[in-house]
Amino acid sequence: MRRILLPLILCFQSVSTSAASAVFYTTAFDGSRSVSLSLAKGEPAHDPAFDFDVVITLSEIDRGGAVFYQDGGRHEASVRCISPATVRVNSAEYAVDVSARPGTDWKHDLWARLCNAPAS
Repeated sequence: MRRILLPLILCFQSVSTSAASAVFYTTAFDGSRSVSLSLAKGEPAHDPAFDFDVVITLSEIDRGGAVFYQDGGRHEASVRCISPATVRVNSAEYAVDVSARPGTDWKHDLWARLCNAPAS
């Protein structure tokens, strides 16, 4: 079921919102700069133990909203929605605290963006 929902979620996000809204996590540094993580790509996971394979991009933004730095790297991750909720980056697997408050952990926010599909 999630393999069907991913293309719909990503299509909905890209059609109904601007590119900036692909941001799923932002944290501030120094009060003058912030770093945002965005979903650049997503697809059903190749590993059957996971639900999604994604590519994450990183941007550093100054206080005025201008992009100070755009990381050219492609940071790949895999996400498991069901218990135990997990984000895998390279070979490291990180447990996701699904009860965490939004904005406290990038892994939770990535998991929530992908696994808490909007219901209508």
